Amino acid sequence: MGRSPEQRYGDIAVIFHWAIALLIIGLLIIGKYMTSLEENDPVRFVLTQWHKSFGITVLILSVLRLLWRFTHKPPTELPSIPTWQSRVASLVHGLLYVLMFALPITGWIMVSASPLNLDTVLFNVIPWPHLPPFATLENRADIAHSFHDYHEIAGTVLIVILLAHIGAALKHHFVDKDVTLTRMLPASGSRSFKRKLGALLFFVAAGTAGLSFYANSGNQAALLAAGDSEVSFIANVTGEPTPGIFSDTAVEALIDEANPSASTLVARVQTASLSSDNMQVAGSLPNTEWFDVQNYPEALFESSSVALSDDGSLQVTGNLTIKETTIEVSFPMTLSDEDGTRVARGEFSIDRREFSIGLDSQQSDDFVGYPVVVKFRFDIAAQSS
Repeated sequence: MGRSPEQRYGDIAVIFHWAIALLIIGLLIIGKYMTSLEENDPVRFVLTQWHKSFGITVLILSVLRLLWRFTHKPPTELPSIPTWQSRVASLVHGLLYVLMFALPITGWIMVSASPLNLDTVLFNVIPWPHLPPFATLENRADIAHSFHDYHEIAGTVLIVILLAHIGAALKHHFVDKDVTLTRMLPASGSRSFKRKLGALLFFVAAGTAGLSFYANSGNQAALLAAGDSEVSFIANVTGEPTPGIFSDTAVEALIDEANPSASTLVARVQTASLSSDNMQVAGSLPNTEWFDVQNYPEALFESSSVALSDDGSLQVTGNLTIKETTIEVSFPMTLSDEDGTRVARGEFSIDRREFSIGLDSQQSDDFVGYPVVVKFRFDIAAQSS
């Protein structure tokens, strides 16, 4: 069946349509797959970065497509299509346009509001900013969680709408045998279409190569190295929370905000530097049955993995060694700006029995509780990558 110029969409409209369609289908498949992976799976992190990159690409293409639609009249509707089908088609197209914007925008807000403040670098080349209002709100973690849900719901609705859209197009082609589908295909043997598509691909390739060269010439995302640090604890003594602090600590960390799985964290605590306002605690803990600071002067934590969590924090897993015992611990770590300084914070709970601490005089938890909360913070500063 032939297609006259007035029956088909223009070459640019066709390119926009299929580019956006293929990207959206790919994003939906990758999105469903990556969320099925464990949070600390490095493949999930890599897919998330590509998901963000192609999501922003869809947003940009959707804006351009909408502008093109306003300035270039689409083909007239086929007279053979019933009025009710035309109205349903208009509704579906409208929903598609809404979702084409809603999905990347909700994702953008989710990333912007994340307490982790992870930079978005499109295709690991082009820095992409956070949306300022959401990056500074006090309840940003709740906002990030809410928009994660909105993003997921919008994706599910889009799958349903896409299936209806594709089904209707196939029905027109195979049952009604009209040109509804074929007029959105490239004109057969069209040199004009091939030239425009080739020019577009060349522009994208050249732009990406140029930005990549620029990024690699000294504008790569900064890594963050550890500075001043502090480690404290809260134990339950006679039913009261009793804090203490280690004054001699050192943290060796390399935090890559663009690629958390490449981050590392090592913390050393000199146990003899312990102090507490509770004099009995301060006097007892250095002794042999507690920290035994004479024989074990240092406690050590070494990370084994760092992953990005859904709530925007970094999930750190590693080995904690106190005295002769090594136990694996896992905890969330957040990054934030405090008075112009980038600061990492986190906390986790340990059971003193696992490290044979205080088991001679305090075997029960009547006087000294078993769980002990360990808190830490350290400053981080930009370091050239």
